[in-house]
Amino acid sequence: MYFGLLSQVQALDAGELIKQFMRSAAQQVYVVTARDLGGSYAALTVSSMTSLSISPPLILICIDRSSRSHEVLTQTPYFIVTMLSKDDEWVSRLMAEPGDALDKLRRVNYVESRYGPMLPGDRPYLVARRWAVYDGGDHSIIVGEVVDGSAPPMRCPLLYQNRAYTTVKGC
Repeated sequence: MYFGLLSQVQALDAGELIKQFMRSAAQQVYVVTARDLGGSYAALTVSSMTSLSISPPLILICIDRSSRSHEVLTQTPYFIVTMLSKDDEWVSRLMAEPGDALDKLRRVNYVESRYGPMLPGDRPYLVARRWAVYDGGDHSIIVGEVVDGSAPPMRCPLLYQNRAYTTVKGC
């Protein structure tokens, strides 16, 4: 029985296997925004974000090296991670589109903070000071130390699973 499964896995490309595996996991949707010291902006949708450490307070995001926002995010002193709700699907779709980050931010009426551009409204967010950037193959792993934020309760988070947006039961 296990041999059959093993040969099935071996026939798959390992990268495709990872994609198939991760598609099955419902993942919270976030928008990451930043402005580097040269005034260039980053704004994109991500699902690869997690807490790394409580002491010190570290989070990490994974950014595709081919992303238009990659250079800004690997150079910026601060980045902002905003958690989206089910009502923010349009924001997620907008930030996932190719195009100029500042134009996308203007379309959501962003707010310029001392740390960089922020989505408006009462959404949960974390501000992180870039701590380190690591090679992650076709992605960069950006670790940030949390220096500010807000965590109002969210009843209906925006999730992404099996290539579709969803939320939790009861929303």
